[in-house]
Amino acid sequence: MARFRLFWLTLTGMAVWLLTLLATWVLSASWGGWLAGRDAAQTDATRAFGALAAAGTVTLAMAALAAWWLSWPYRALSQAAQRLREGDAAPELDEKAVVQEIREVNAGFNRMAAELARAEHDRAVMLAGLSHDLRTPLARLRLEAELSVSEPQALAHMAADIGQLDAIIDKFTDYARPDVPKLQTVDLHQQVEVSCKRFDGDTRLRIVLALPTHLLVRADPVDLDRVLVNLLENAARYARARDGGPAEMTVSAYPEPQEVALLLRDKGPGVPDAHLGRLTQPFFRGNAARSEPSGAGLGLAIVERAVKRMRGSLTLRNLPGQGLEACIRLPRAGGGS
Repeated sequence: MARFRLFWLTLTGMAVWLLTLLATWVLSASWGGWLAGRDAAQTDATRAFGALAAAGTVTLAMAALAAWWLSWPYRALSQAAQRLREGDAAPELDEKAVVQEIREVNAGFNRMAAELARAEHDRAVMLAGLSHDLRTPLARLRLEAELSVSEPQALAHMAADIGQLDAIIDKFTDYARPDVPKLQTVDLHQQVEVSCKRFDGDTRLRIVLALPTHLLVRADPVDLDRVLVNLLENAARYARARDGGPAEMTVSAYPEPQEVALLLRDKGPGVPDAHLGRLTQPFFRGNAARSEPSGAGLGLAIVERAVKRMRGSLTLRNLPGQGLEACIRLPRAGGGS
């Protein structure tokens, strides 16, 4: 591994140096013993060479030990940074290290991790409070509209607008969830079927399932359901057929050595290739064909965030001809087929 490179290079150099010295010493001693009767000074040279070899060996051993000792704080820093990048709580680094520069780096990293955790907590609290405060007047508006508006069409439009606002609040709440999911073994086929049942009777979307049974993944059922529902809702809104017919979504999956690839493919207009890398950014909207004013602009951002929390990955690409594919890779659990 790269973080052990300095240590292993030093150790390898020490081993090569030691073997060279030992070989030279043995040869010199043999020749010295053979020539001892003719030249006594050769024996003294052999002893001096042996002392030099021993000193060199000790020096290289100390260098290897020093290299390992110096690289230890950097290994700890690398591991803490990786955990922080993955969304876990980073371990607190030692701020009493012997080397001043390492103490300063560790103290700065600890402060940065604490500030990031505090900012994430404050954001989650703010959005949770905002969603709670908004739902109360929305409920009153819905009740007042039902009691005071006599025109059925106007009442239906008002109820739809209030429902849309309520759905947008849900999106903000989902995106701001700070908790780390508890991964467990999930039957992917069963979970997909449960999520798809929410769209029974929805004339906007036709779902085709092509998944093998007993395909097990490591996931959080709540987060996985949220991912599937967001992607299916996204297809129902933006992947409608050109003649106005329902969108068609094909859901399939196949196992890999360490992961399971879940594919959701629609037959909509797709998006410009230049926009693919930005679709998961919060509030970003693609072209007009995939941008409805009723959305919050957080659907795919929520999907990517939830997939990463489950130690997975999300890839979006345009299909040949037309359509968009979302490929979700999740850690595989034992027993898949």
